[in-house]
Amino acid sequence: MTVAFLGTPAPDLAQHVEMCWSVTGCGGSGTAFYEILPDSNMNLVFRFSSSGCRMVLMGPVTEKACVEIHDAADYFCFRFRPGQALNLADVRPADLIDTCVDIDKIRGESIGSLADRLHSLPDPASRQLVMEELLRGSLPLVRDERCRQAAALLDAHGGRFQVNELAAELGLHIRSLERLFLDHLGMTPKRLTRLIRFRHLFTRLHTGGFESFADLAYACGFADQSHMIRDFKELTGRLPGETGSCDARRLGGTPRTRIVHRYRP
Repeated sequence: MTVAFLGTPAPDLAQHVEMCWSVTGCGGSGTAFYEILPDSNMNLVFRFSSSGCRMVLMGPVTEKACVEIHDAADYFCFRFRPGQALNLADVRPADLIDTCVDIDKIRGESIGSLADRLHSLPDPASRQLVMEELLRGSLPLVRDERCRQAAALLDAHGGRFQVNELAAELGLHIRSLERLFLDHLGMTPKRLTRLIRFRHLFTRLHTGGFESFADLAYACGFADQSHMIRDFKELTGRLPGETGSCDARRLGGTPRTRIVHRYRP
């Protein structure tokens, strides 16, 4: 499994879409489970393969889990910002935590028809343009504007926000903010803050550019280096300094973690 393309969204969609990416299959005819790490974001994933196509909207993942992937399939994905996914399925965001939902059509176009169009295009960048045009004009999946604003603030600050500070910023009591998050996002502000902070840490570990773990912990909003290492290990089962700590790992045998996506022809 090779990530073959990373693209930034069009400016008018950047409020909702963080990035686009595609994965090229490695050949073979079977499926395999890959470990995925906790994630605050929703992902719109389109699969192309000889056995057919499929599109799913994957919700936030609150713990280490796994997905089943076909070795020969290609995947194309839009990664939404926390709390900013677009309304592409008849589902409550709170019902997408640690799971996914199939999407049969977008703006009246069936997934089969869309797959034919996308498959005929020469490269992922061309596919991105087609998908962006379909996304334009879609309403937010999270209907409450205060909730979207709160999630955007947390994301912009890398999770470096105390819940009481976030509530004050929105002019809400802490309990009101917690109810708002549970109703519209399916998780508490504290949990979303932790997931966003972890993802920012994960990105910094992957890209490098920090002098020490102590500096990295401070930059990512942890109390100290020990706090950062403990939180990373609790969420991933790995240590941040070990080789491959940020890699997607292919699993052998029966997964011991939650399966959030199964392959379906």
